[in-house]
Amino acid sequence: MAKRKKIKNIGRKTLQWLIMGLLGYMIFRLWVDPNYFPDFEAYCPFGGLQAFTSFFVNNSLACSMTETQIFMGLVLAVGAVLFSKLFCSYICPIGTVTEWLGRIGDRFNVRYQIKGLADRLLRALKYILLFVTVYFTVTSSELFCKEYDPYYAIVTGFGHDVVFWYAIIALAVTILGAIFIRQFWCKYLCPLGALTNIFTNAVVFAGILVVYLFLLYFGVDISFVWPLAAMSILGYALEATQLKAWLFPVFKITRNPDTCTSCGLCDIACPMGLDVATVDTVEHIDCHLCGDCVAVCPANDTLQINKRNWKWLPSVATVVLILIGLFLASGIELPTINLEWGKGTPAQNVAVYSQSGLKSVKCYGSSMSFANRMKRVRGVVGVQTYVQSHTVKVFYDSSKIHPETIRKVIFTPAKTLLHQPPAQVQEVQVVTMGIDKIFDSYDSFYFSRVLAKIKGVFGFTSKFGEPVHVTVYFDSTRVKPLSIKEAIEAPRVSYTSRGKTYTVDIHFGVEYISDSIKTISRADLIASMFTPFNMIFNGYKKIDKTQISVYQLPMPQAMNPKLSRSMQMLVSHISTDDHVVRFRTLYTDQPYAQIYFEKGKVVADSIYSALNKPFLTVHYRNGKIGKVKNPFSFKQPGIVLEVAEK
Repeated sequence: MAKRKKIKNIGRKTLQWLIMGLLGYMIFRLWVDPNYFPDFEAYCPFGGLQAFTSFFVNNSLACSMTETQIFMGLVLAVGAVLFSKLFCSYICPIGTVTEWLGRIGDRFNVRYQIKGLADRLLRALKYILLFVTVYFTVTSSELFCKEYDPYYAIVTGFGHDVVFWYAIIALAVTILGAIFIRQFWCKYLCPLGALTNIFTNAVVFAGILVVYLFLLYFGVDISFVWPLAAMSILGYALEATQLKAWLFPVFKITRNPDTCTSCGLCDIACPMGLDVATVDTVEHIDCHLCGDCVAVCPANDTLQINKRNWKWLPSVATVVLILIGLFLASGIELPTINLEWGKGTPAQNVAVYSQSGLKSVKCYGSSMSFANRMKRVRGVVGVQTYVQSHTVKVFYDSSKIHPETIRKVIFTPAKTLLHQPPAQVQEVQVVTMGIDKIFDSYDSFYFSRVLAKIKGVFGFTSKFGEPVHVTVYFDSTRVKPLSIKEAIEAPRVSYTSRGKTYTVDIHFGVEYISDSIKTISRADLIASMFTPFNMIFNGYKKIDKTQISVYQLPMPQAMNPKLSRSMQMLVSHISTDDHVVRFRTLYTDQPYAQIYFEKGKVVADSIYSALNKPFLTVHYRNGKIGKVKNPFSFKQPGIVLEVAEK
């Protein structure tokens, strides 16, 4: 019976397969489970280090960055100093796949190793890419690496953060480079590889950072670009001239020349193609401490780690570092933004109002929107947001503002018509309830999905209170307030969006139901629920209002809150005609659209034709022009009102 072939370096292969298996599971579940939203960069140390840099420079975190990523980045830095680039060798999916692809090149004898001057010059590319990536991440608070990262493009199916042509080029270079050139991505293009090489030259890295912090401490206004450039340039210079780190990493592959048989198996096994068989200590900058050379060595105790039989050390260290990063991340949450604008406020007057559960605070953009809203509140002097826990902290001058005022400003009122009452229902009942856990726009949306499932409920409004005062409009012949209460307090709700069904946990509680039930007319309900839209353009304010006519036509879809965002696209479409100057909606006996235009310069029928185009021509802020499907339909032509604006 033939002997079973022994698996070499089982610790490394196990970790690599675990990572690839986890990614495969995430991709598969993404396609079969509409409620599953995988974060394919949840443990990405490079994204975490970029986010930490953004936080350090701007007091803000890049969108979607978490403490897990940040601490994974920090333990990667520690790991690089102690053990070299363990992430690259044991965890990185690109590193694993390019190793596998390299075997194809070896099988057909088409894979080569670049040496000499060309090798040293090409190493500059990853430092250039590192500089560009970190610069655009910090200045935009968006992870620039997502735009081109071949890993992220593949696992997300070229998701919305990916720039298609960037990713296609990076993917082609990575795949072809892996087949024809040994570890082309890792050696020459990977910005994380450049960063870990900088960490292994920790003395130089720390020196630049200390000088930068020293200048900042003494009030020198110096951009982060300078230390970033210095680290990138010096990192490349040291790598290109020395091809080895200075002092670090602490643990290295060592060879005992007295027992070495010079078989050369270690050189063949090295994924990076390093010369192991002729050196006493492997100090090359490309060594990842993968341990493949140690695993294949036939001579006992010849290849070791720091002259000790510690072949288990790299895989164990990788697992331990990951566990440390996860442990630290579980107990610490960094603010997504940390802004202060009331520096003249006496310290003894500054108090903090904190509120959790604000689902609308979910990224850098929504955090900045929240901060801009709070800046307009007299007495508020700063904010912090924490997107993972959906928490905000508002710093305020207690001599100028009360916490309840802040809470009222944060609150988002809602006004939603779920269904228009049938024509035969001429009267609608109204009941007021006190609802707990309904505070921001997301809460209101989930609340609307609950009520939408109740036959006989037509809509609701909410206004600030503790608890929030919610007015529900319903048909008492079909449903009773107690049945509505029971539905509201359900533990979860399901809804369908864009063909997918989602289920979310909800925690609404009904604190009270008013004893009195009022009655209003169907027409009054619809009119009260209507939200008008108004936008002027093409120099409307400069035109003599006596020279403006109004084209008015029925617009039932103006009652649909889901189409409110599409209104701006419709306006962009009709504003292509320079003589069309205003668009608004209003409700009298029914919803109407009014299009204002200059008399004698626009044919009314052309407006009706433009409104019914199958596609809308949309002009974006960046100057681009696009086509989107027209969600509106105007079935009844309008009339021209020869009136000037009141």
